[in-house]
Amino acid sequence: MLAKAEGKNWDECAEISKISRYEMMKWRKHPDADNLISTAINYKLEEALGIISCAAPQLCKRLVDIGLSERTRPYTAVDSIKTALAFLQTGVIDRENKAEMRKLFRQIEKLEGQPQAIDI
Repeated sequence: MLAKAEGKNWDECAEISKISRYEMMKWRKHPDADNLISTAINYKLEEALGIISCAAPQLCKRLVDIGLSERTRPYTAVDSIKTALAFLQTGVIDRENKAEMRKLFRQIEKLEGQPQAIDI
C-alpha cells in the first residue's frame, strides 16, 4: 500500500505486489483496505514532515536572507517577507492552540475523575 500512498495507480500497485490487477481490486473491497491505505499515506506524510522539519531552520534562514537582501527584487522580497511572517503567525497560533487543548484535557480529566468500583 505504500505504492498507492506514493501516487501509483492500481496497475502499478498490482505489479509491485506481484499480483493481478483483478486481485488488487478484489482486495480493495475488503473492509480493512481503507484503513491500511490510510495508514500507508499517514506513514508517508509523517516521513515528509520529518524531512521538512529537519530542514526548517535552514529554510527559514534562507527565506529571511532572500527577504533582507538588497539584490532581491521588491516583489520577491514582499512574498518572502509575507511568507516568513505567515509562518511565524502560524507557529504562534499552533502553540496557543496546543496550550488551550492541554487545559481542556485537564478539565475533562477532572470532570470524569477516576472510575468508581462498586462492591457488591
